[in-house]
Amino acid sequence: MLSRGDAVVYKCRGMYKVEEIGTLDFSFADSKKKYYTLQSIENAKDKAYVPTDDEKNIRRPVSFEEAKHLLDCVDKIEVLSVKNEKFREQEYKDCISDFRPENWVRVLRTLYTRTKRRGSMTSMDKKYQMLLEHALYSEMQYVLGISAAELSGLLTSNLAKI
Repeated sequence: MLSRGDAVVYKCRGMYKVEEIGTLDFSFADSKKKYYTLQSIENAKDKAYVPTDDEKNIRRPVSFEEAKHLLDCVDKIEVLSVKNEKFREQEYKDCISDFRPENWVRVLRTLYTRTKRRGSMTSMDKKYQMLLEHALYSEMQYVLGISAAELSGLLTSNLAKI
């Protein structure tokens, strides 16, 4: 179980801090169930309420070593092999459904490769690129203690090898 003040990753929405743990006074919430009140680290207006037994959508951030390793191996992560274009979005969703940064990078590599090959980006690809870049940058910046510009430089140099 998490404690107040713990940093967590919530879905693909970025980094949050556990602000409170307890029941909610909302009509839609089960009054017998405990919830984490999560406060976004980046946006003071962004809060989320997550049941304490929901281990699928919330996790601790990766370690410093895992983050460094991921950034060092970005160019070695396989791209998705989408067999049928009609199911491309579902393939993206399936890949990122565990909310792990390795899979975020996998989809991002797929998007960058596809854009480079096509010369343009579809609106769906742009949507997933923005979502995953935000999630990945948020976690990596927090864990590594570096700025967005520094992180962008590290990722860009490794992704340029695509």
